[in-house]
Amino acid sequence: MRKLVKYTTFTLLGLFAGFLLLVAYVYVTTMQMFERRYPVVSMPVAATTGAEAIARGKELADRTGCTDCHKADLRGGLFSDDGWLHGRYYASNLTQKAKVYSDEELARIVRAGVRPDGRGVVAMPSSGFVRLTDDEMADITAFVRSMPAGGIEQPEHYVGPLDRLSFLNGEGDFKPGVTYVEEEMRKDPADAGPQHAAARHLTSIVCRECHGGDLKGHPWGSEPDLVVAAAYELPEFTRLLRTGIGIDGKEHGLMTSVARSRLHHLNDKEIAGIHAYLVARVAVPR
Repeated sequence: MRKLVKYTTFTLLGLFAGFLLLVAYVYVTTMQMFERRYPVVSMPVAATTGAEAIARGKELADRTGCTDCHKADLRGGLFSDDGWLHGRYYASNLTQKAKVYSDEELARIVRAGVRPDGRGVVAMPSSGFVRLTDDEMADITAFVRSMPAGGIEQPEHYVGPLDRLSFLNGEGDFKPGVTYVEEEMRKDPADAGPQHAAARHLTSIVCRECHGGDLKGHPWGSEPDLVVAAAYELPEFTRLLRTGIGIDGKEHGLMTSVARSRLHHLNDKEIAGIHAYLVARVAVPR
């Protein structure tokens, strides 16, 4: 009996020690990931000012999700809280960042996911914004700088153990966005002809974050290839983008959330153009 108790005790101690070593390995490795320095490439932005530029920038910020995560006043806040096992993530206060970041530094964070000190931005989906044009980035910057500074500096993210594990497995939505930028730069939606060029570009900045640059979905996510849009007539597609209600009359998780927080800002002409492009895309050789 004593031998059994002794054996069991040593076994449990061994398992506990192994667990602590695993925790330490995961923590150290992921901290190295978060603290890794990436090249700080030049990304100049032509300064744009004036009411028209600010209005265009606000439209882009609404459509691409800036005012979704960072709030309408751009002062940020908690946008994802899955508890201590996963993590708590905060959108930064852009009105405070705008006081210390240059236009080029803001552009580099948005389009490349790299901070001024070279660290990758965590939970910032920069890979979704790689196709913003210089003019669009300038308009967004003008909008950000037009907002009154105020509020608090938001806390740093808390990344829980399960999210850290998913990072090591190459999974998860909150890895530094820069790790996906190079891959996304190689992707573009299929070219369905010059008549669809404007809508094709629009999909590349409002759909890329969830569905990938080629609109075929990400390998780590559940978002589908947007060939599914061909099953929708325009009225049904419009309802989907405005309300998040699908062709089956039901809500569809993330798509419903994004439609209600971002995509409903699209106007009728833009929605019709996106629908026509996605239908035409089905016929493009893949």
